[in-house]
Amino acid sequence: MAVRHEVENLIRRGNIFYWRPRVPAAFVHCQPGSRLSLSLHCSDHRKAQVIGRKLNTRLADLKLHSKEAMSKQQLQKLFEHERDKELERLDDINMMARRNGRGGDVVEMELDLEAGRACQLIAKFGNRTELTLESGCAGFTYLMNNGVPISHIDAIRANYRGELAIARSPGFEDGIRRLIYNFEIDDTVVNRQRAMSKIFEGRAAALLDIDDRHELVDRTSSEFTGGGRASTSMVREKPAQVEPAASHSSILGKESKPAPTVRHIKGAEEIAYLDLSPRAEPKAKAAIAEAQGANQRVVALEEFEQECEKLIKNMGEDWTTETGRDAMALVRMFKSVLIEHGVEHSGQIEQYHIGQLRQHFNHIPTDWGRSSKMRVMSAPELRAEGDTLRKAAEISGSKAKVGLAAGTIRKHFGNLQHFLKHLKGHGFEIENWTFEGLRPRKPKAGDIRHQQYKPKPEDIAPIFASPIYTGSQDHLRGKRRKPGKHVFHDSLYYLPILFTYLGPRRKEFAGLAVDDIAKDEDGYVILLRTNGIRRLKTAQSKRLLPMPDELVRLGFLDYYQAIKGLGYEALFPDLFSDKTENDPGDRFYDTFTPVMRGALGEKMWERSIHALRHGMADTLKQAGVPSEVIDDISGRLSEGSETNTRYTNPAGLPLMRSALKHYPIITSTVEPKPLQLLPWIENKQPPPWAREGKK
Repeated sequence: MAVRHEVENLIRRGNIFYWRPRVPAAFVHCQPGSRLSLSLHCSDHRKAQVIGRKLNTRLADLKLHSKEAMSKQQLQKLFEHERDKELERLDDINMMARRNGRGGDVVEMELDLEAGRACQLIAKFGNRTELTLESGCAGFTYLMNNGVPISHIDAIRANYRGELAIARSPGFEDGIRRLIYNFEIDDTVVNRQRAMSKIFEGRAAALLDIDDRHELVDRTSSEFTGGGRASTSMVREKPAQVEPAASHSSILGKESKPAPTVRHIKGAEEIAYLDLSPRAEPKAKAAIAEAQGANQRVVALEEFEQECEKLIKNMGEDWTTETGRDAMALVRMFKSVLIEHGVEHSGQIEQYHIGQLRQHFNHIPTDWGRSSKMRVMSAPELRAEGDTLRKAAEISGSKAKVGLAAGTIRKHFGNLQHFLKHLKGHGFEIENWTFEGLRPRKPKAGDIRHQQYKPKPEDIAPIFASPIYTGSQDHLRGKRRKPGKHVFHDSLYYLPILFTYLGPRRKEFAGLAVDDIAKDEDGYVILLRTNGIRRLKTAQSKRLLPMPDELVRLGFLDYYQAIKGLGYEALFPDLFSDKTENDPGDRFYDTFTPVMRGALGEKMWERSIHALRHGMADTLKQAGVPSEVIDDISGRLSEGSETNTRYTNPAGLPLMRSALKHYPIITSTVEPKPLQLLPWIENKQPPPWAREGKK
């Protein structure tokens, strides 16, 4: 086991010291949350401390002095790249327009100019300010001063809003990060803003340079170029530093125009992806233009996350936050597989690609979602990581944790079904699909019974002899598991008792509010209901439960009054971060499972906390308690009888109290201690374990 020492990031494994700092967030080219690992090749404590301090100082210096400004040469290269990329895209579209007989259509030229002016506005005014383009607006004045006909302002406004939405999207910012990294530019806020401006300048320059691209158009038939406004004025809008050099002359000779609908301008969101790899062949790009020219509605891959957010919003109360997060994870994974196979939009998705997603599930690490490093990997990178785990397991003779479980795959296909139906329901072009032959079968009822171990009361009892209940060294996480004289009252003390005697779902009790404790004529009760902290899983999850007598004996009411007196909303505030909207159930899992492992050793069972729910139900059943009553206590809906589901109410508190008496008391050896809250809870301070994250 690694042992930490007084110097930050310094640990010892065996006799050797290692330096393991977390990579600062400023180093954006490294995976978020990753660590460096460096052996110091020494076993002397003091020598290792000196080396560790020097390394910490050097890391801090790199962090503070790595934000150099973008040079003009870098800006120039970035601008030229975006301009040339846009010209290549326009050339593909132009070929399709000529194929359909629109080579001399004045509307085609005006669409180019309207889109170019919209991009020019974002380049000039940035993406933080939204221009109305009404009289008195700075953007309106700018357009008028540059000879833009007022009759085209509405079309420019529509294009501007579409481009602005792209510029503000998370995907666009991620693309900028990749792009400036490719051009060896330091990733700073200022440089990202400059890069955004140059990207839109490049796109505007390509769209406004119409001389060769629209040579067949009669210029006198357009307000943009008629009445003395020559097309050369459009070219003059380009910044001087991007006048094409000789090396670009061949590219500029291929300029073309976009498709003849305002909706196609939205197709420029391909630029928002900013992938510099040769992701799509010209044939694929031409297919997009052809599809849009045929008035087919498609969704670009860059918009998949936005469409998934709409789906989550549409599902409303039918989906929990966790379900929405799972759906978004699936959409991003599917998008990565589609990118790998050169798909550009929803209209190109085939049954083959769904089959490839199914194969992808078989070759990725089982726990990929728990790793911040793996969550940002592309599909090929994720499979390569799985292959690495397989090879390592072969060498060690262990079983590789590669491939998703059948239940997880079923869940992912269910979310994919929702997403594809969402696209089709909104009129977007997508081929018919099926999951037949891909989705794993549901396990049989007989198999389900044996999937989860059901711990008996004597299996659970050792947990209540751990230092959490007998006394620990300190309130810090690692020291709570070491014997000492301190007994702290928090979630780690009370929730295991509740899980043992009542068998709830993890988040149900971890997310209890102070107001969820009440009293009836026979004692205290716990109200399971939706509160300001969390929702319930199902309608039958809403229920009243009697408070176990052992909880009262061990000082829970004093704890409840203390937390309420301090003004907390949550009954267990130690599970909540002040920096992120974390899941309290997950936080409890992270802190309690090491305690269980220390108490149970090799007898530790899988799905450790959830198994307590199965254990309670099994113990009551073996004692003769009717299954319907057990289901009502657990918040499940009994099936097979209309009496249970339609004609009767859930079991009342007296019946529940009578049933719960059949569970043996296994906490009788725990002695009540004077109330002692965690110091930072008592002083209303931020949790020491909290880390910055995305709200």
